[in-house]
Amino acid sequence: MKKEEKFYYIGEVSKIVELPPHIIRFWEKELSFIKPLRDQKGHRIYTEKDIEKINRIKFLVYNEGYKIRGVKKKLREANVKEAARDTKKFLEEILKDIKEIKKCLQ
Repeated sequence: MKKEEKFYYIGEVSKIVELPPHIIRFWEKELSFIKPLRDQKGHRIYTEKDIEKINRIKFLVYNEGYKIRGVKKKLREANVKEAARDTKKFLEEILKDIKEIKKCLQ
């Protein structure tokens, strides 16, 4: 059974991540990987993944001393590495399947 996803408005997110809403809105504008949904009235609605991303950015800015430009670069590099890992895993699975097919054909 799939867990129902919970959504949060910016005020709730602000309390969770302990940042004022204007900082969250600024990061949203500057960093393309924060894309909250909008409700019928146009209010931002954030997911758990959005909150994780905001916390990651908060850590990089406040604990690691990154500027927004550095955060963009760091997270872009992380996304490239993750994609490469996923591709490698996918190709390894295909190779395994090919070897099994080869055994069946012998």
